[in-house]
Amino acid sequence: MDRTQRRDKRFFSILYRTRFRVSKNGETVVNLSMLFSIIALLSAPWLVILGLLAALAMGYRFSVDHNGLGFEQNFDDVVRGAAGNVKHVLESVTEKR
Repeated sequence: MDRTQRRDKRFFSILYRTRFRVSKNGETVVNLSMLFSIIALLSAPWLVILGLLAALAMGYRFSVDHNGLGFEQNFDDVVRGAAGNVKHVLESVTEKR
């Protein structure tokens, strides 16, 4: 594996582990990875901005957690696990036919 691939995997792992949290009265309402948050911001910026402003007006609090509890896995392992789950589901669906 060359240096660029390792750097890219580390970058995506950091974005996956870094969580954007929205809470109210100490209760977490939204816990999204920064990777998803950036994709949402790039695909629908006005919707994200309006949602953030509405949440602020209703008294929600925002925070960024750099090592989200339960999300310590490497992003590459998460992708492999998801691919394995999809493969398992497809195999079980095709066996039933």
